[in-house]
Amino acid sequence: MDVGRSVTKTIDEIENGDLESAMLHACNAVDGTAAKAQPSTPSSTRPSNKQFTEFLRGNYAILGATGMPGINLNETRFPVDVERPKAPGGQPDLADVLYGIHRCTHGHGAEMPKGFELIPDFGSDSRITSALIERGRIRLSDRILFGLLAVAIMAPENIGQQTPSGYHLTLAGVTYQINDWWGKRVEFEEVCKPLNAVQVTMDFGDWMT
Repeated sequence: MDVGRSVTKTIDEIENGDLESAMLHACNAVDGTAAKAQPSTPSSTRPSNKQFTEFLRGNYAILGATGMPGINLNETRFPVDVERPKAPGGQPDLADVLYGIHRCTHGHGAEMPKGFELIPDFGSDSRITSALIERGRIRLSDRILFGLLAVAIMAPENIGQQTPSGYHLTLAGVTYQINDWWGKRVEFEEVCKPLNAVQVTMDFGDWMT
């Protein structure tokens, strides 16, 4: 899969205001990268639930800082129903939500379930990253799209990929030209460290039952 093309199309669709299409392409970028990261998986085969979610969990330092800052993604579980969650303990974490709700819905051409639509934070004057969580529902910020792109871009498996000149990510007011950052996971984790210094583990109590 041409991950660079998926990254480009994601950003184009964000700029066009089509967040559902953007999520489809962002998940494709993660799919293609997760397949490359699994030596036993042919590059032409779409990765499984386990491969997709394990790849994201291995990149929570980046995904969290760029898409859901301030939350301990390793420990937080969300009060939503997801088929076959893979997180330790059997309850869904963010990777399970992204695969079970967003990736599978868009990958199968289905309609997004009500209560899971992305919140349009990107393009606002603030740097706020929102989330709206109710029992059985979670609306993530559209900034999660950039988080998905970041984990794909920084993966060593994607060294040599390209986007058109000028495509970039912005984090904490700093602009990072994408073509300068392909494969630089270790370096970008260092960039993210200050943003991960304080994290909260969310506890939804009886919503989880």
